[in-house]
Amino acid sequence: MAPESQEQTPIHGLRDLISKTAHKTAVMSSLVAALFAAPASLAHASEMSDINKLMRAGQYAEALTKTDAVLAKHPRDAQLRFTKGLILAEQNRSAEAIAVFTKLTEDFPDLPEPYNNLAVLYAADGQYDKARAALDMAMRTNPTYATALENLGDVYAKLASQAYDKALQIDPGANVPQPKLTLLRSLNGNTTGGTVPRLASAAAAQRDAKAKAEASAAEQQQRAKALAAEKLAQQAAADKAEAEKNAISKATSEKEKAAADKAAAEKAAAEKAAAEKARAEKARAEQLAAEQARAQKAAADKAAAEQKQKELLAQKDKEQAEKLAREQAARAEKEKAAQATAEKAKADKLAAAEKAKADKLAAAEKAKADKARADKEKAKEQASAEQDKTAVLAALNGWAKAWSDKDVRGYLGHYASDFDTPKGASRKEWAEERRARIEDKGRISVKVSNATVSINGNTATVRYRQIYNSDRLTVDSRKTLIFVKQGNRWLIKQERSGG
Repeated sequence: MAPESQEQTPIHGLRDLISKTAHKTAVMSSLVAALFAAPASLAHASEMSDINKLMRAGQYAEALTKTDAVLAKHPRDAQLRFTKGLILAEQNRSAEAIAVFTKLTEDFPDLPEPYNNLAVLYAADGQYDKARAALDMAMRTNPTYATALENLGDVYAKLASQAYDKALQIDPGANVPQPKLTLLRSLNGNTTGGTVPRLASAAAAQRDAKAKAEASAAEQQQRAKALAAEKLAQQAAADKAEAEKNAISKATSEKEKAAADKAAAEKAAAEKAAAEKARAEKARAEQLAAEQARAQKAAADKAAAEQKQKELLAQKDKEQAEKLAREQAARAEKEKAAQATAEKAKADKLAAAEKAKADKLAAAEKAKADKARADKEKAKEQASAEQDKTAVLAALNGWAKAWSDKDVRGYLGHYASDFDTPKGASRKEWAEERRARIEDKGRISVKVSNATVSINGNTATVRYRQIYNSDRLTVDSRKTLIFVKQGNRWLIKQERSGG
């Protein structure tokens, strides 16, 4: 098989892998929109969904037409351009796909996916140097990008294989490992912030890839040396056989034939020795290659184990630090809450004390004010009572004076209109009888003493000593008069003898 056709074999295998995995990949258009500040409308999202459905159904021509139509409205949309590159790759239009991904790397140099897909297309075309350069650019955008790291290891292995094939011209049918590069199906960007969980250390991952490539190269080199030694031995044997054949054909005698037989035997022995030597050298070369591969693998495994141990210790330290920080924060929060509770209780107690003090002061002030009002009312009542008492005594004295002066009109004017007349006489009869008795006397003298007054509302009771003198009679007695207040005057309502 020619080298050219040999290199085409993995390309078709890659195409089959792309076709099988195409239906399992979701296009993250919303994330890309957020990365490039180009928010997609609902209509745009629906169009992307239609394109993805066409691709999953294998209708790449229709998907490309739909993509071009949407790109006409959104020419800067990175996800649409990335999808167009995928469709062109699916249609085996590698040159156009390369152009699309190349333009994407120019417009959006921080995205690793376009670089990775360029590397896959370059590798499928046998351009491994370009593939390596593209993957190096992908690694610069995200040093821990898992897919790019794996693809870079495969490219290194293929570059080593090509170098040894070219140097030694080994059998094209030899079992040379073929690259299995992965074409990315979605445009995610550096969303992990440079961290991939299964490849937490970029340096360790790159060392693993280079170690694998170097081990493969060493193995290829030892195998090439063994094959070259075997081929040289076979060529020497063939040359010797040809010479012996020519010698035998020229021999014309039994001696020459015997010599030829001897030469043939020697030749056979030499060929056998050469073959055994070649096999031994091949075995030693293969053993050496295997030992070197095992040593390199052991070194890589040891480095990976050490790196993993460091990462585990770092993770443990981080978890302990985070736990301690959480505990300290919880204690601080608890202490803060307790302090706040204590301060609130203290403030509440102080407020309650202040309120009680204020209430007590207010109550005292109110009691004082109430007492002052009560005292004022009592004083006012007492003053009014004293005024009433004075008025009643004035009315009593005025009544006695009018009687002494025989002022009948003034005398009768001291009696209320509803005066209780004695023996049920009418007011008029009583008044005429009193008039006659007063006017019948030559002189009258009425004196009051030891008067006591008690007032209840508009009624006043006066108990006093009365000394009555006339030209006919003298009487010293205790009497009681009941006064009622009518308007502004105190008038006699009842008249009783005795105290």
